[in-house]
Amino acid sequence: MIIRDGHRHGRGRGAALAVAALLLFGVGAQAGDDRRDDVAGETLSRSGPANQPLVVREHAGWDSDCGAIAPPALTLDAPPRHGYVCARSEDITIKALYLGTEAQCIGRRVRGLRLIYRPDLGFSGDDRWRYAALYPSLRRSVAVDVTVTGVARAPSVAGSVTASVTAPSHQPAGPVPACADLMF
Repeated sequence: MIIRDGHRHGRGRGAALAVAALLLFGVGAQAGDDRRDDVAGETLSRSGPANQPLVVREHAGWDSDCGAIAPPALTLDAPPRHGYVCARSEDITIKALYLGTEAQCIGRRVRGLRLIYRPDLGFSGDDRWRYAALYPSLRRSVAVDVTVTGVARAPSVAGSVTASVTAPSHQPAGPVPACADLMF
């Protein structure tokens, strides 16, 4: 048992699972904490072509037997101004460890979440947004800078004399929806 900040923390299987869930971010936490610590975030830079979805990051967790555990909940703190963000459940290959001793898991596949950004149709330029990954005792903030390249025009509509493109409604802050819940 470890005591930190006046709280007792276990070192059993629950603690190992909590640490494994944090491996993709390179941070550690103890299981059983009643509060959620805020961890200083990072900034990711991504770029991709106009009118195409862009994979921003993968989130997954695994135990010492390389079995998948629940990925963190994802929430938008500051949504993008020129696009939408969603999460798609997929098999993800473990590429690296930032913390822990499960090196035997590198190269294995686990179920996780792929975070996707889809720019508004016809948008090109820079977009910025912020999300958080919520672990049992940790909140990890991530800022994302996206550069959308290419021709800034909406795809043509076949068979239509006039195609009207309305201003998109912007995504609200809150839980990141599943990609199936958004129509692209």
